[in-house]
Amino acid sequence: MNPSPEDALRAPEDAAAMRRAVDSGGRRYQDLRPALEPRFGVVYRDLALGWLVLVGVVAGLVVARAFSPALAGLLVPIGALAVGLALHHLFLFLHEASHYNLARDRARNDRLANALLAPLLGQSVGQYRRIHFDHHRFLGTTRDPERSYFEPLSAGFVLRSLLGVRLVQAGLQRFRHGTAGPGQAAPELGFVAAAAVLHGGLVLISLATGQWPLAIAWAAGVGVVLPFLSSVRQTLEHRSAEARSDVDYAAVDHGETNRLFGEGLLPALVGGAGFNRHLLHHWDPQLSYTRLADLEDFLRDTELAAKLAAQRTTYARTFSQLFGAAR
Repeated sequence: MNPSPEDALRAPEDAAAMRRAVDSGGRRYQDLRPALEPRFGVVYRDLALGWLVLVGVVAGLVVARAFSPALAGLLVPIGALAVGLALHHLFLFLHEASHYNLARDRARNDRLANALLAPLLGQSVGQYRRIHFDHHRFLGTTRDPERSYFEPLSAGFVLRSLLGVRLVQAGLQRFRHGTAGPGQAAPELGFVAAAAVLHGGLVLISLATGQWPLAIAWAAGVGVVLPFLSSVRQTLEHRSAEARSDVDYAAVDHGETNRLFGEGLLPALVGGAGFNRHLLHHWDPQLSYTRLADLEDFLRDTELAAKLAAQRTTYARTFSQLFGAAR
């Protein structure tokens, strides 16, 4: 029997080991897997949270500006951080949609993603899926289209991320990879234009109406905070501690690296929608993020527990380790 496209996404060795694993009660993962249906109520709650934060920033800064311009000015950095975090959070749901986990029906899944996320993020779920599935197939190789981790986590990397340079580079690379032909380019350019109009229009209207705190906060959130989070998050997930700064991993295979980041405030902010358990996502990409904790609980009771423990770390520890190695 030929493997399904979803099976092709899994890391062969890890997926096979996971399917062979047996817990203390004699259960195999393939016995448990059918019961791990997505919890769509949790998905929609978390998706709504991102939108509520964006609406809250707009309302909060407008009210603060009317009450006290000085107070509104002080709130600009908080607003920028909130906008960037919310957009980053919503981007992770475009990822979830690429694995068909926003709705039971795949067509409805894509309609929801393209209505609620694509105009905000400038990318359709179809284009992102083509890119992301290749990330799963070619992780750690020169063919991986999601390649922030190819670069060392240096001061220059952080600066380019904060200035949006890496966002532009990644966007161009993703667009070239995600559009398989000329017929697909026009619809994707429509989503790019929609995002430009939405974000640019909000900033311009805010300036025109005297809402300068909102304009600055939104522009900084989109142009500084979001690119930084997106670039650094992927590097923390996939760059090896043994990777060398003097090696061009666009020409030499980097090798596959995945991590578990655990629970807490920082993992929730940086690794929402299951990215804090990114190792497990790569073991079973089609499993909803709402059930990754169940998978982890199962594996902790199997012979793979030691492997999980070896890959468990924190975002702060990994950042410190990789940044130090890049000096």
